[in-house]
Amino acid sequence: MARRFGFARRSHSQEDGTGWIYADLFLAMMVVGLGSAIITTAAPTSGGAPPVERTFQLSCQEFAIKLPGNMASAGPVIESEVAAEIARRGWTPESSKPGMAIVMGGYGSSEAPGNGDARAQQSLPRLRASSALLENIEMRTMGARTVRVDGQQFSVGGSGSYLMVVYLLYNGSQLDEDCAR
Repeated sequence: MARRFGFARRSHSQEDGTGWIYADLFLAMMVVGLGSAIITTAAPTSGGAPPVERTFQLSCQEFAIKLPGNMASAGPVIESEVAAEIARRGWTPESSKPGMAIVMGGYGSSEAPGNGDARAQQSLPRLRASSALLENIEMRTMGARTVRVDGQQFSVGGSGSYLMVVYLLYNGSQLDEDCAR
């Protein structure tokens, strides 16, 4: 048969339906998967108002904490600095907590930034264990000698020195911060 309008005659063999069977199977699996992802909550059993889930927003206003060389003893320093920053902003500990931190490892003059980053990465388990505030937050690392934090220049230092830049989560009215600077 001649071709018209660029279409060829298709045969209707069993091989043609195989693709559609897989497509239908995939669609059915997606529907089942999405259906199982629906989260339902049971009504409270003790007669009171249901618990209100708190939603936090990440503040882009950062602050720096100079860390001691011994990460196992960093907890009191971190907790004190975080409490001071929360108070400075006029927030309460119930409405705010650390949400993300960048740990910067210093490096010597004969080293590269990667050496400071490697030391910072190695310190994360001890740092997390030093304070309950850091147990469940996002933490990143990098090597640096100096860094600008909220418009102010900070020295990280040489090999064995650490600085942590912290971002707080806040539960309250919408924050009005200039995050584009």
